[in-house]
Amino acid sequence: MVESGTFRLRKHMGLLKGNLVKSESGGSDMGLIGRGIEVSGDIFFSDQLRVDGKVDGKIASESGTLVIGESGRIEAEVDIGTCVIQGTLHGNLIARAKVEIHRSGRVHGDLITPVLIIEEGAVFNGAIKMGQENNRKLEEVPPANVAKGA
Repeated sequence: MVESGTFRLRKHMGLLKGNLVKSESGGSDMGLIGRGIEVSGDIFFSDQLRVDGKVDGKIASESGTLVIGESGRIEAEVDIGTCVIQGTLHGNLIARAKVEIHRSGRVHGDLITPVLIIEEGAVFNGAIKMGQENNRKLEEVPPANVAKGA
């Protein structure tokens, strides 16, 4: 579903500007931005989005999975559930569940995630902040009882 924006076709490439919003219709869906497609603007989705083209802007999903294919190039701020990177990401990434950078993946930006997997051969340039406290408030843990007289 395209909420607002314009769609222009060039000779060999599609160009989409505006906001893309995936409706939450109840079924599990996968969106695709294919090779030769360029999107400029904000993208919000709920399930899964695969990018094999180019995205410039912001990508967000509460719990969805973003897959950046080998030909995918993203120049955006990303706030997502899970991110699988096989292509190139320029920008900061917040992932609530996990980030995977495969050997063909290239990341230039800072990451915040509780779980990070980087394959040998992948490129990562940036800072990493990890831990569950990044994504939810820490629960108070009462101090352990200490036996007296020990």
